[in-house]
Amino acid sequence: MERPLRITIVALALIVASLVAVGGSLSGPPRWTPDGLFYHARALELRGADHDAALSTTFQGPLAADLRRLDPERTGDMGWVRFNAQFYERRVAVPAAAAVLEPIAGDRAVLDVSLAGHVAAVLAIFALLLLRFRLAVAGPVALAVAFLPALVDHSSFPQTDSWGLALMTGALISGILALERGPRWLVPWTAALGLLALTRDSTWVPLLAVLWITVTLRSRVAVGLLATAALTTLPIFLLIPVPMRELLAQMLNGAQPVSDPTWSFIIGRYPDAILELVRANGGFVRDGQWYTAAFLLGGLLALFLLTRGARGSMALTMLKAATVAGVAYVLTVPVFSAFRLELVLVPMAAVGVALAVERLLELAPVPRFERKAFVATPRTKI
Repeated sequence: MERPLRITIVALALIVASLVAVGGSLSGPPRWTPDGLFYHARALELRGADHDAALSTTFQGPLAADLRRLDPERTGDMGWVRFNAQFYERRVAVPAAAAVLEPIAGDRAVLDVSLAGHVAAVLAIFALLLLRFRLAVAGPVALAVAFLPALVDHSSFPQTDSWGLALMTGALISGILALERGPRWLVPWTAALGLLALTRDSTWVPLLAVLWITVTLRSRVAVGLLATAALTTLPIFLLIPVPMRELLAQMLNGAQPVSDPTWSFIIGRYPDAILELVRANGGFVRDGQWYTAAFLLGGLLALFLLTRGARGSMALTMLKAATVAGVAYVLTVPVFSAFRLELVLVPMAAVGVALAVERLLELAPVPRFERKAFVATPRTKI
């Protein structure tokens, strides 16, 4: 069977598996969170509703009734709602898609977009793995991602996490291909980054990875990646600014606004917040989230340990830099998120898991196959 056909069959199987993984959310009403309500309100606004009216209809209407009862100090407080709405202004991509889908999907529109993002994220991870691994390795690892509890759980809410992961992975793929195959891949790179900047705040992960590539390797294509990234994202950041100081202060203050959000206030809260994050994540793992923790920790360790001492390719360097940037991204807002923020580490962890699987296959007494090296050898042209 020809390789393109086999890849297509595996991709279709991954689509089915991804839908099975989120099967419990494919029907019925959404499970609303404050984030989901903000995205729903933004979709209403994009369909023509007044900003304040969209917030009032969403947060004071029947959709938020249960949350208002459970969370009166935030969801039930319109002052808190209006203050926090500013933090969602830039995240317009998913609400825009939901606004188009709303006549068909109704109140499920944002959730259905999120579920589609779960499928897109799994396929993006699969595509990333196929850059360096044979199908027998890439397929099973992508399947493991499809059922990764943290990804499944957060994709099953009306949120933007799944599309954030899909677009970030797409940006990494395009960046790697631009470095290895030429500047024609700058177009999908800029498209993925632009959409990511309008979806999540994780744009900084591929940006910082490319910055590191540019500084260390001094490649012309890397400079092109950095320049096009700046030209794409800086106008978005400047036209739709997010007050990060106010956001950080609030997140470090129990999700309540701070009247005087100084940097000294934020810095003073950081040590305790990081310790609390470690403690909370440890308890989360003890409560049963070992699969996600093992995948992330094991994969990232494998990514670094299995390539230690080798002269790495630009792709490997970029992925390692993205790992460091991803950890920094998580620690920027050190609050417990049920591994939601940690989803930015999934692509790099998946590559590490694939490296470990490949190493095990090499040690096993089975026929050897030609390997696509992730690490440069004397015969590898970079």
